[in-house]
Amino acid sequence: MLQESVSWQPIIREPSPHFTIYILFLVVVCVATIVRLVRVWVAAPPFRLSRQAKNRDYLRLLQVSANSLSHWIGFTFLAYAILVCASVGSICRAMQDEKLTSWAALLIVIPDFSRALSMALWVVLFVFLVRWHVSGRISRLRD
Repeated sequence: MLQESVSWQPIIREPSPHFTIYILFLVVVCVATIVRLVRVWVAAPPFRLSRQAKNRDYLRLLQVSANSLSHWIGFTFLAYAILVCASVGSICRAMQDEKLTSWAALLIVIPDFSRALSMALWVVLFVFLVRWHVSGRISRLRD
């Protein structure tokens, strides 16, 4: 008796326009975070914070940077939520157009959502760490 082996091959497809815009947004968030960090470090390089001990302008720069980074963190989560909503809507429309009712069709979407969430969490982790660094500088200057 001959047995035929069946191999499973993943479906390779282009990212949706929503996902492409989302990736560009995440790049913008990283660039904005790096710009904030560079501004903070130009005024007082790492491990040389004492140069700015009495400078009120530098303290204000740190406070504005920390506040801005908090907004970027929230904005990143909102962008992820918008991506998920837009993707679910377009997938549901496509399933209705193709008369698909199988829940297995959703298995195509789960890796996309997982990938988008992990990208968002990495970017938020980066922004959070920079914000933590800036907040630490603020507290050291106040002491």
